[in-house]
Amino acid sequence: MMLKIRKSQQAAQYLQLLQTSLKALGRLMVVLLETETTSGFFQNIVHRSMTSGNTWERKRALQTCSQLLAVCEERGRGDACKHFGSLVGLLVPLTCDPMPTSRQLAVTCLSSLLRIQAKATNRVIQTGDIGSLCEGLNDCSTVCQLQTSSKIARIVCRSFSLEHTIDFMMAIKDTFRKAKGMRVRAAGKWMITFLQMHGKDICRDLDLSPIIYILRSCMSSLQHSTNMPFLCQAVAILTRCHTDITIDSFFHRR
Repeated sequence: MMLKIRKSQQAAQYLQLLQTSLKALGRLMVVLLETETTSGFFQNIVHRSMTSGNTWERKRALQTCSQLLAVCEERGRGDACKHFGSLVGLLVPLTCDPMPTSRQLAVTCLSSLLRIQAKATNRVIQTGDIGSLCEGLNDCSTVCQLQTSSKIARIVCRSFSLEHTIDFMMAIKDTFRKAKGMRVRAAGKWMITFLQMHGKDICRDLDLSPIIYILRSCMSSLQHSTNMPFLCQAVAILTRCHTDITIDSFFHRR
């Protein structure tokens, strides 16, 4: 009995320490934003840690990112939207991270990012209730986690501006190169969802060459066989949207 009480007290102390640390982290974010651009901070700290192979390092990066986005939202720092594509691409695989806390933090970051973008663009973005889907990410079944992540993808991809396409695809490429397991599958699902929703607009309004180059480089440096079906499906989607340009870009180096 005494052992249970002691463990309960230790858990309470740990939770209190964690809450204090996060508040301190939030105050630190305010100071850093006063002395450094969000661009430098995301690039120097958040980006590298989010793609780490260490589970705990990814969790710490997500805690930092959530605090930073919360401060940006509170202070009206719309410049965080400049990183919309790359941040979404980095957060995508973490919605299926092995650690439950990291999955929840990833959704928290995505929600903050969408609110910041809505305020910066001065328009209401119909995003649905991402928070209500968090329960699915808590499920022990990885199939359920992936299905929930795909539902979140459809909500987030509605808010994409085409100008963020290349940054998003580059972040997905980084995941294919470094990540494993469910994180790779989540990245693939999000990439397919994005291309299905915006493929026609991309083919009409953007130069396809950089996107095809990213897909081709993923195939040439393929490390996980699970990537290939997603990459083939991505090429098929773009080919249906604009056959000649896709085939020319894919099979002819420029």
